[in-house]
Amino acid sequence: MAGSEIAIEILQEIRETTRATGARLDSMEGSFNRRLEITNERLEVVTDRLAVVTDRLDVLSDRLDLVETALLDVAQEARSTSRYGRLLAKQQANLEPRLSALESRVEKLESK
Repeated sequence: MAGSEIAIEILQEIRETTRATGARLDSMEGSFNRRLEITNERLEVVTDRLAVVTDRLDVLSDRLDLVETALLDVAQEARSTSRYGRLLAKQQANLEPRLSALESRVEKLESK
């Protein structure tokens, strides 16, 4: 019987250890769940902030598109103005000799 008493004692110790382990796991589970909830809350805050940043970036992108379009329009207008200025300069250069020739002719006519 001594052997069976030892076996019963060993089984009782195993049962107590198992219960203690279960209690420890239960307390760890509660702690883990609390930490998980805190992490989830923080993640929600980060997600909300990210959504705000994304919205701001979308607005900024739209504004930059408008600026880009305006700059392209200004550049095109500057090119057109430059071309027109060069054309006027060429025309003026072409008119100078003609004007000089006309002035000479007028002077000749007036002197007669």
